[in-house]
Amino acid sequence: MHTIEDLKLVISKALGEAEVHILDPRSDGIHLEALVISSSFEGIPLFKQHQLVMKSLKNYFDTSLHALGLKTFTPNAWKQEKDKYI
Repeated sequence: MHTIEDLKLVISKALGEAEVHILDPRSDGIHLEALVISSSFEGIPLFKQHQLVMKSLKNYFDTSLHALGLKTFTPNAWKQEKDKYI
């Protein structure tokens, strides 16, 4: 079984120290939402950003994670949008 801290660490390491926020809106541990902020997203299309995050979590989807709502941001975009989320 995964923990939210495990997921944060895996994503952060895969993207070179990304800022990661994981939410569990259903409180069930398997339907999660992630906000990922990384400078490695600069100049990369949104679908590629999502692929980078999802690829890092493949083992979790194979075992214990059912669904992940995902929002990705560059640091500049996060500055403009963070009030909507946190």
